[in-house]
Order: sequence, then structure tokens, then C-alpha cells
Amino acid sequence: MGTLTDDQATQVRNLLATLVKIPSVNENKHHGDRAEAERAVSDYVETYLRRIGMTVRRFPHAPGRDNIVAHWPEQTGNSTFAFQAHMDTVSVKNMSIDPFAAEVSDGKVWGRGTCDTKGALAAYLAALSIARERSLDFVDKVYFVATVAEETGCKGAESLVESGFKVDAIAVGEPTGCKVITAHKGTCWARLEAEGRSCHGSLPHLGHNAIYAMAKAMSFIQDDYISSLTEQVHRLLGSPTLSVGRIDGGVAANIVPAYCHADLDFRTLPGLQSQSVHDGFLKRLRQAVTDESYTLTNIHTQPGMDTPADDPWVVNLLHAASRHTGQAKPEGVNYYADSGPFHAAGMACILFGPGDIAQAHTAAEFLELDELYRATAIALDWLNLATTQSLVA
Repeated sequence: MGTLTDDQATQVRNLLATLVKIPSVNENKHHGDRAEAERAVSDYVETYLRRIGMTVRRFPHAPGRDNIVAHWPEQTGNSTFAFQAHMDTVSVKNMSIDPFAAEVSDGKVWGRGTCDTKGALAAYLAALSIARERSLDFVDKVYFVATVAEETGCKGAESLVESGFKVDAIAVGEPTGCKVITAHKGTCWARLEAEGRSCHGSLPHLGHNAIYAMAKAMSFIQDDYISSLTEQVHRLLGSPTLSVGRIDGGVAANIVPAYCHADLDFRTLPGLQSQSVHDGFLKRLRQAVTDESYTLTNIHTQPGMDTPADDPWVVNLLHAASRHTGQAKPEGVNYYADSGPFHAAGMACILFGPGDIAQAHTAAEFLELDELYRATAIALDWLNLATTQSLVA
């Protein structure tokens, strides 16, 4: 138990630098499919895992984009847990630093993915490697999972679950400041459409302006609906939220618009179904604005996560982590992650990893080296603990 040795710190620092230097940019679904975004990283991760004796299996998500699942073949535990991190990053456009240099300065590693989430990937891989060097024998069967396409809606995790993958418990790598996170919100992105009737701009009274109709919906959202969300409160997550991210309507200045749409971002509490959220919103909007016609269409949905604080997985991991962080009880976050699909499939989930989410996706992304070392040491303590007891039962 404790901090890393100098050699171990060098090992994980060099591993993170290597991962950052391998581009795995996934700007959007079409870019990822075309560029086979994570192929080089997944090849490296597979080689690394095989070198430490793990059996590796690839689960294809799309051409050249494979999820990685690995375990040590000699393990016989009845209970199973996994360390997991995603391999893709967001775009490097408009970055103010070299995104792939992995420069080390001021006690930080700089580059795209250092924080989100190659830091967690490196910490988990290094901990597994050190555990192998120590010939640790685990009570549970230990897996390592690396997913693709997280940045475009957790699609890699979804496809992995659909393939039949399941463990009893899983630690999902995200920048949590090395805190154990047991709850996060879900998301429902939806497109609200207002119906109008077009006519010549010089005779606006002959038409019905869809932009004006949408303005009424925006007033309802701002003046009524958002404040009503405070009626729902989660012990770790607070209240759900709604944000309007985009509005588009009309074709030209001299044409009364027949169409206008707005893209809405609902952040929901765990357990809420997107359809009920959408239905409830639309019902209230139509009651508030009776002289307009609206429709609401789902764009993207991800479930929330809420793992009970007394789950053995949480109790054991929090107890070990607290020696490094002083954290006394689980916390929650507002963003969603691959944990959503895993949790929905019945796996006990936590989020854990080095770094601050405020650094994710930024123009000068970095990860504090002390955070990287702390996360690795905590993961290693979990593995040490797993040699004497089951972490999930």
C-alpha cells in the first residue's frame, strides 16, 4: 500500500506519453468510421496486454474500430470485475499546443486525451502490469476493457453490451480527480419543431411564422419549465436540467418561415426514461402554448448511473481510495460516460480516474502528474486488496 516507486512512476508517465502520441481522434460518427479512429491505439493496447500475459479478444464495433476485452487465462474466480477506459479523443482543431507531443512541463503532461481519458487508460494498464510483476493471485476474475466511440455517444460500450459482455462490477475511467463516483445524470437530446406556413415577406399576415412560434416555446422553457425542474432532487446530483443548444429556421429574409427547430439537451436523473421526459415536456408545452403546433423527436439518449453506496464494490473501492484522497463518501457528476450502458446492463459501476473534467476537450489539455501517480497507486491498492477478498461480493 502507498505511493509508487520511482521506477513505477516513470513507467506510467512514459505509458501515458506513448498513448497520447498515438492519434485517436473521433470528431463524429462519420469521421470515426472513415478514419478508423482508434485502430493504432487498440493495436498498441492489445500488444501491451498480451505482453503481461493476458488473453485478448476484440469485439468489432465498426470497420477498424474494435473494443478490447482481456483477462488472465489462469484465473478461476467466480466473481468478476473490470477496469475500463475509452480510447478515442475529441477533435484537435484550434488547440493551442501540439496535441500529440505529450510534452512534460510544470508537473503536467500536455496533449489531447491526457485528461480524457488516456490518463485513466495508462493508470489502469500500469497497475495491471505491476500486479503481474508481483505475481498477484486474485480472488475475483479481473478483466480489462478498452472501448471505442465514447466521445460520440458511448456507442462502443453499447455495442460491447449488445455482444453479451458482462462482469459483476466495473470501474470506468474518467477524470474524477481520483474520487470514487457512484452517480451521474443521463441525457436525452431532442429536436423540437414548430410548424408554420410560408408566404411572401411583404405579406406576413398571410402566413404563420414558425420562428415566432418557437419564440413562444423558448419563453415557456425559460420562464416556466426550467424552474419546475428543481422539484426533483437527487441526493448526489441535484436537479435535472434543460439547455437549448441550437435553433434553426427559415430560408430567406423575404420568406415567412414555415419551419423552425431547436435542439434541446435534457440532463436527467438516473432511472428516468427518455420517452417519459419528452412526453412530459411536450404535454406541458402544449398546455402552455395552445395556439401553436409542436413535435418533439429523440436525437440521442444515454442512461444515468446510480450505484448504491452500500454495494460491496463501492465500499471496498472507497475504503482503499480514501487512504490516498481522504474521501469519506461517494460523489456524483453531471456528465455521462460509458458507465451508462454498463450500469443499464446490470453491472455495478463507479467512475474513477486522474484529472479534472474542466480540462477535458480544452485547447491546452493537460494532466497533473501527481494525479496520474495517485490514480495508479489507488488502482494497485485495489488489486492488492483483491488478493485477500472478493471486491464485489
